[in-house]
Amino acid sequence: MKRIISSIIIVIMILSLAGCQRVMYDEEDFIEKARKEFAISDAETIEMKYIGEHVKRDNALLWFMSGNEHQTHNYLPMSCTVTEDGGRVFEHTRSTVDRGTDIVVVVDWHGGYAFCVNNTKYKTIRIDDYSGVQEIEVTEYPFIYYSPLLPREYSFLDENGEEIR
Repeated sequence: MKRIISSIIIVIMILSLAGCQRVMYDEEDFIEKARKEFAISDAETIEMKYIGEHVKRDNALLWFMSGNEHQTHNYLPMSCTVTEDGGRVFEHTRSTVDRGTDIVVVVDWHGGYAFCVNNTKYKTIRIDDYSGVQEIEVTEYPFIYYSPLLPREYSFLDENGEEIR
């Protein structure tokens, strides 16, 4: 009987600790958390910017960029759960794949690809998926885009529509 009661108490304690994750509501909260998650030596002091998010159902992918125009940029996507009141609860950071200078991709976030383009040479993202080929105009920098389908291919084009390699 003591074992059962002890087990119940332990389970209750674990469940109560699981619910203690901090809910983030604004850009300041997001950046504070990103500083803790960035795997760079000067994360506490380097310039950091929240650059946007993708939301799908009750999940969000928050994007951050470190550095300024005189520094190399690093990019950090963080997976979060969206709370009923619009807050964000951190789950984990996501790995990125570098696709060129200042271009990173998160592969297979909720069945699609998430792109971050921060290089002004790139004007278009061309995505070929089972629904056809689509071209997404890059309208600002940094630019984030979520493609809900897994692409067969994707590429980045300059202002002349030429693929940049």
